[in-house]
Amino acid sequence: MGIQENAGKIFYLMYQMYLKDESINPKRLLEITKMDGKDIDRAIKYLKDKYLIDIILTLGNYQGIQHFILKKITPEGINVAEDDTEFIRTFKINSKEIHWEDYC
Repeated sequence: MGIQENAGKIFYLMYQMYLKDESINPKRLLEITKMDGKDIDRAIKYLKDKYLIDIILTLGNYQGIQHFILKKITPEGINVAEDDTEFIRTFKINSKEIHWEDYC
């Protein structure tokens, strides 16, 4: 998987957690996704640079994921998350094919 596809999977999960007002942090993302920390870190930074999420990067890391504080999913991010065509255009994967067995 590439960064773009990983970012789509992480973004889908973050959006679902955001809707449920759940805490989103590196440890929780690792537990749910079982992905490599460095892959998650690159995906999160990609999402930040695409202005889909608004985060504050802080000092330290957890298994390769730089600590961060999620401020919000941006309006652009909400548009992508809630429009199947935009999601596919942005991440080259369909959100309907993403299944996190331990979460969704």
